[in-house]
Amino acid sequence: MKHALLRIAAVAVASSMTAFVLLGVGRIVLIGDLGIAMPVIAPPGASATPTPSPTSQPAVLSDIATPNPSPTESAAPSATPSAAPTPAPLTLTAFRFGGRSYVGIVASDASTTFAAPFAGTVEVRTYQFIDGEVRVGSNVATLPFFPYISIVTSDRRITYRPGTLGPVTEILAADGKSVAAGDPLFRLVALGRSSWTTFYNASAPYHVVVSLQGVPSGRDLDPTPYL
Repeated sequence: MKHALLRIAAVAVASSMTAFVLLGVGRIVLIGDLGIAMPVIAPPGASATPTPSPTSQPAVLSDIATPNPSPTESAAPSATPSAAPTPAPLTLTAFRFGGRSYVGIVASDASTTFAAPFAGTVEVRTYQFIDGEVRVGSNVATLPFFPYISIVTSDRRITYRPGTLGPVTEILAADGKSVAAGDPLFRLVALGRSSWTTFYNASAPYHVVVSLQGVPSGRDLDPTPYL
């Protein structure tokens, strides 16, 4: 009797399960025929939200090339021209002697060069002091020679009286030569005293004594503007 009841219960359970399966299959067929989308059942353990796959973007190349700035070469500094040396200043002293006007010059540079103040003809005369007298054109080899250098024009005459020829004074313009303003006449090679110290005044401190006269009047003029 007990075994019969167990069989009846098993048959009842099997019948119930069969009916449930048939009902589910019928619903699936019915819904599919009506065009209703069936929900997708994800497998166990799968993520509910699908992860979008990364979309690769094509590289865009600019059609305008960006030039690399080339280094700018800095200009080489130009050599600064050296300034011409400034002539050493001269000390001028105006004085009178024997009723005539003169200007005494004291130079601070032993290599001072004197140039023609205006165009004219060079006249060079040499003097010697012999037996207490000033003589021109003499030629006593044992005595010093003192040059007088003049520039002569039609209306004026300027005369320079430097120191001893050779040891103190070097003549740069020959006698009788025509010169332009600025041409060199003579230069000092040492700071020796003018012939004025030997001829007229032993205490005169000048290296050169200058006079300017009008031609043909012989009237004294001021040579300072030309020095």
